[in-house]
Parts: sequence; C-alpha cells; structure tokens
Amino acid sequence: MSEAFGTIRTIPASKTAKIQMKQLVKKGLFKEQRDAWRLGASLGISKGQTKEVKNRETFQNVNSIDPDGIFAAIMLGLYPDMTPEERINKLVDHAEWGINEIFHQSEVGTLSFEDLAVKIKD
Repeated sequence: MSEAFGTIRTIPASKTAKIQMKQLVKKGLFKEQRDAWRLGASLGISKGQTKEVKNRETFQNVNSIDPDGIFAAIMLGLYPDMTPEERINKLVDHAEWGINEIFHQSEVGTLSFEDLAVKIKD
C-alpha cells in the first residue's frame, strides 16, 4: 500500500507525545511505545479528532508502526485526495490527539481500555 504514504519511511511524533508514550509504557499500560501510538491513532481516527503539532521529531519506521498496511489502507480510504505527505501528517495528527487523550485519562484515573473499545465501536 505504498501509494498511501509514498516514499515516506518514518513517522514523526511530538516531544510531548513521546514523553506521554514513555510514561504510559513505564506505568505498564503498554508493552511498547508503538502500541500506545497505534491505539492513539485508532482512537483519533475513530472519533474524527486531530491535534496539530508543529514541531515533530522522527519516531519510528512506517513498517514498524504499520507492518500490515492497515493504517495505510484506512488513510487512503478516508483521504483519497490527499498527497502521501498530507496523509501521513493527518495520521500523526490523529495519533497525537489519541495519545494525549489516553495519557490524560491515565493521569486522572479514568482510563478504561474496555470503555475505549466501546467508544471506538460506537
């Protein structure tokens, strides 16, 4: 599904998102940061929410985040008229929102993976 992201090989993340993912892993809520990223992106996509952040750094390889091309297929389906760069930026915007939401819920003590699954389904 290379047409979705073109020649882009890495996915960026903001410093804040990286810190939040590290803390979520440290709390034992996720095994790896990319797991937090994937759930964050899924949540953001399902809720139609984004968080635009200007300064981002390299996070992980596209193939590490999306080895089966699921995000690529979803993003191509949702945003067929975007360029690959616009599409990857939109995916990262969805992930930034979702990571922030998961982190916030974990901080205030309301994080429930069961509730998140229901929210994604609805």
